[in-house]
Amino acid sequence: MTQSTQQAPLEGARDGSAPVLVEAPVVIEARGVGKRYEMNRHRTILLRDAARMAFAKVEKDYFWALRDVSFQVRKGETVALVGPNGAGKSTLLSLIAKTAVPTEGSIRVEGRVSALLELGAGFHYDFTGRENIYINGIVMGLTRSQIDAKIDSIIEFAELGPFIDEPVRNYSSGMLARLGFSVAAEVDPDILIVDEALSVGDHSFQEKSYARILEFQKKGCTIIFVTHSLPLVEKICQRAVLISHGQVLAEGSAKQICADYKDRVAGHQLDGARSPYEKVTVSVWKRLVAFAAIATLAVGVAAAGVKFVLAREMPEQRPPIADKYDRPE
Repeated sequence: MTQSTQQAPLEGARDGSAPVLVEAPVVIEARGVGKRYEMNRHRTILLRDAARMAFAKVEKDYFWALRDVSFQVRKGETVALVGPNGAGKSTLLSLIAKTAVPTEGSIRVEGRVSALLELGAGFHYDFTGRENIYINGIVMGLTRSQIDAKIDSIIEFAELGPFIDEPVRNYSSGMLARLGFSVAAEVDPDILIVDEALSVGDHSFQEKSYARILEFQKKGCTIIFVTHSLPLVEKICQRAVLISHGQVLAEGSAKQICADYKDRVAGHQLDGARSPYEKVTVSVWKRLVAFAAIATLAVGVAAAGVKFVLAREMPEQRPPIADKYDRPE
């Protein structure tokens, strides 16, 4: 696929949603992405593992937070990930931000990424808000001089006032979100990833956040975010991706996907094509090895016990030379 290096033009969508980019280069591409977590994990204990292998039917129990996810995001697009709680949206954002690694498939991201994934992510609760600004800014790729130049505007945007020099352990969840969004918004990224940050804080801060998102859009920044506010999706997004049970159910224009999502919720049709749960049964050879290990251990314990009992029951035997020392002179 040939990718243009120029900013793509905008065309109005037929359904009245935000304009759609035409033939812009792909900056985020997921191919068959899956993320799996092992359930009921335990510390390794040889005897317990052998017993589990020998007598249990299931060796491992997995949960697929994402499975076979494929989609593209083009430069300058604003794309929303929508779906019910637990659908895998935040997990997908973590994979795009490179804070997690996919179990299968591949995901390609081009450009500098600024991510606000969860409240207080990356904050050290013993440090002040000002100190955390420097820590997060450096992690996001800013130099100390760049942070010095931006710190006043970051503090002003976060609306923390005198609390900026207090430990962040004393901050409310809204204050943490404002501080995190303010730092992420000052990085000037190529790709901005936001997880529910536009829905926190009071109305005034939400309006400021929305205005900042529009500024990023005008600069040609690629934005991908998770939100449960469908009116916001229709208002600022070109496209949306509907995810449920870790799978992509639909992808298209923002207005179309929001309507599809509402219809699926009303009709109770949000199930994925496959179950997110996977069980791996114990193979025959593993079961045989486990039985052999348990049998060997049992024989060893039994032999040691028999030897101990016999040693206690046998009368004490004196060597003949001992009689020599028992006779009186």
